[in-house]
Parts: sequence; structure tokens; C-alpha cells
Amino acid sequence: MDEFKIGENIRKLRLENKLTLEQVAKKTGFTKSYISMLETGKKIPPIASLSKISKALNSEIAAFFQQKRPEEHFTLVRKKERIVVARNENIYRYESIASTKKLKKMEPFIVTIPSHIKREEIFDHEGEEMDFLLKGKLRFIYGDKEYILQEGDCIYFDSSIPHRGEGIGKKGAKVLCVISSS
Repeated sequence: MDEFKIGENIRKLRLENKLTLEQVAKKTGFTKSYISMLETGKKIPPIASLSKISKALNSEIAAFFQQKRPEEHFTLVRKKERIVVARNENIYRYESIASTKKLKKMEPFIVTIPSHIKREEIFDHEGEEMDFLLKGKLRFIYGDKEYILQEGDCIYFDSSIPHRGEGIGKKGAKVLCVISSS
């Protein structure tokens, strides 16, 4: 999915909720100009920001991604059908692995985290998060502590605490990330 489609969906949901840019900015803690840049596709938000925006719009993160199938109690998303969301700065790459399921209690992603990230962006969002390291090595900062994760390691945490991950080594890391905001 291209970045502009996410922005279009944010704008569509904002208008459906009869909210102004300023109102969404106030509810999320972001600036009005940042919300505008998201809506026009000039910026792509990280998953943590999408979580805050979805809450402000009384929606779920999946609403920002194109829905290809009607709602079912069972959803199968094939590898080739995953929606890839790449940040503008190519810091993190997210693959939505359950984008066709509506009314989810969890948002699962595969996140590719390169090593040597240029910006030290810190994330925080409501709810809980589980990260399972599929490949590589990961330096994970949680609050004021730092952990080194190896393939097969799993962390589960309160995602309202500031956190970030950074791949270690030449290939970075690949993580199965599941976010729950309830």
C-alpha cells in the first residue's frame, strides 16, 4: 500500500467523525501541521502514532489500510498479500499481517529494524506490546533500561513506557510485533 492511501484514510475517518485537524491534533498530542502532512502523504506515521490517531478517530489501526475482503470470523492473509508500510526515512518497515480482519483486539505486524538508525525515535502508545525476534539481534531500550535480544527471544510490555528498538549487526532485525490497545 502506498503512503498516500494511509493519509487518505486518516482524512476520510477524520471527516466522518466531523473533526477538524486542530481537534485531532489536540486529541493525539501531535501538531496540526503533522496531521496535515500525514493526510497528504508527505509523512508516514510509525505504528505508535497510528495507534494514537486511531483512538482519536474512534477507530482501529486496520482502518488506515485498504480492506480487500469482507469481514469474516477467520482471516487468512498470504505472504504476497501483506500490506507493506515503509516510513519515509526508511527507518522501520512494517508489514501488516492481518489487515483484512476488522474489529481486532490485536494488531500484528512484521517489523524490519535496520542497524545504525540515524534518528533515535522513542515510541509510546496506550496498551501492551509483544515483540518476538524472528531474525538478527536487537538492542531494545525500555524506559531507562537496555536489553539485547537474540533470535527467539520475546518481550511483552506496557507500551505506554517510552521504548525503541535498534537492529545490531549488518542485517538488522526482523520482529513479529503484536500491539493491543485494549
